[in-house]
Amino acid sequence: MSLISRDQGGKDFKLAPQGTHLARCYLLADIGYQETNFGTKLQVVLGWEFPSELLDDGRPMIIYKTYTNSMNEKANLRKDVESWRGKKLTETEAGGFDLRNVLGHACQLSIVHNVSGDRTYANISAVTGIPKGLPVPEAVNENIIFDIDSGDSAGDLPEWIQKKISEAKADTSLPGETENPAMDEDFDDDIPF
Repeated sequence: MSLISRDQGGKDFKLAPQGTHLARCYLLADIGYQETNFGTKLQVVLGWEFPSELLDDGRPMIIYKTYTNSMNEKANLRKDVESWRGKKLTETEAGGFDLRNVLGHACQLSIVHNVSGDRTYANISAVTGIPKGLPVPEAVNENIIFDIDSGDSAGDLPEWIQKKISEAKADTSLPGETENPAMDEDFDDDIPF
């Protein structure tokens, strides 16, 4: 279900190295309702930069993960958010978690390489918090937020994300979905979000 650092066919592309890396979330993109192997699902993309893993031109490496936008207890997004926070979400928090809370926050990403056919993909296998006292390099990229319903241009997003947005299905207003959940001011200050 991940759409991560992949070879775009013919271009030289440097994969994120395997292992555990310090990273910072810089991108949150609502890509709307997408057709998946499990039906039409509302999806979001999170993007992280590796401030210590630089490309030849000095920019940080970047990796993305696509999630179904769900805080169901079995959802991958909830599992990663809880692992990143180092604390389970309460049912109240899960009922209206504002994903904007993760932007700009550091984490550790475990990266594995998977081979499919003649391509190798770098995939995020785990998102975890930063141990207390471990310094994290400052952000390089500015935070990017894209809400498909905002009417804003998707021009700052990578081409593959723009393509996914253009393929989005009509809003199916799935039951139980929360519209524009408010940011929760009551999170514990020791937790990054």
